[in-house]
Amino acid sequence: MIVTDDDDSVRGAARLESAAAKAPAPAKPRFRETGSSWHTVGQAAASADSVSELLDAEAGGEDGPAIAEGADLVREYQAQQREKEEGEARQRSEQRRARKQQQQQQEAQLAEQSGTAGAPVRTSRSPSPAPMRHGLLTAAAAKEDADRAHERDMRRLRELGEDVSGRNAGTVYRDAATGKQIDVEEARREAQDRTRQREALRAQHAEWNKGLVQQRDKLEDQRRVERLRLHPDAEADRRGALDAEQRARQHWNDPALRFLENKRPEKHTYPVYQGYAPPNRFGIRPGYRWDGVDRSNGFERDLFKQQAAASAQRSAAYANAVADW
Repeated sequence: MIVTDDDDSVRGAARLESAAAKAPAPAKPRFRETGSSWHTVGQAAASADSVSELLDAEAGGEDGPAIAEGADLVREYQAQQREKEEGEARQRSEQRRARKQQQQQQEAQLAEQSGTAGAPVRTSRSPSPAPMRHGLLTAAAAKEDADRAHERDMRRLRELGEDVSGRNAGTVYRDAATGKQIDVEEARREAQDRTRQREALRAQHAEWNKGLVQQRDKLEDQRRVERLRLHPDAEADRRGALDAEQRARQHWNDPALRFLENKRPEKHTYPVYQGYAPPNRFGIRPGYRWDGVDRSNGFERDLFKQQAAASAQRSAAYANAVADW
């Protein structure tokens, strides 16, 4: 590109050529590929201003330099820059629109999952609440901000559905080991069943612990009662015999049992050793098969000697104390 002055003087052409040679090269813009809105300042801006000044001068400036050659290249470069900026602006607008549509789809999916699809969706254009004030505040101002924030939070909670906020929900019980949810009614029924089983097993064990005689007597009594219930006339003459049988029966817990003539046979008595045996502190007799040999270490004998000596010393001391009376 050759720039000439109006008077086409050599001095003007030389000055413009030296200025063009000293002008810095346009800097390469950064982050243009990613659609960023950053712009290069400094040298690029100076170059753009120089190109604009040259075009203004060509358009009709009186004192400015005129572009002799390369004006169409400058205009083409500016047109390309404008098209590029417009394309980037359209791309950014399309990206914002796509992000907005994606966000709306996600909100719609969340609303369907939470069961609030029919509820009105609050858009971002709604007026935002008053921000919290900071800095040095009075007590009234701080309380006002706190009340406003609390009211805003409570309003948001009231707007949520019951399945999201948990309002009016029952207590959920979980197993501490597995984390599985527990049905309270079913757990109560199982506990009642286990209690009934334990009671039945305890009654069965109590029945098993009884002797054979008691079980046989109980079974005989049940049979007798059943016969009396089915044939009351046939059993009427046997009431006297039954009464006598009941009176003759002996019970272990009868306090007058020892006064009765038909005493119970005495229990078996084991034989005991009849000869002399060295005493001990517990009064235990040796077995009836003992051969009479003392195989102890003499501790019991020494213990009795010491006790006898102590008793004799106490008696002597007492006698000595009351001798002068």
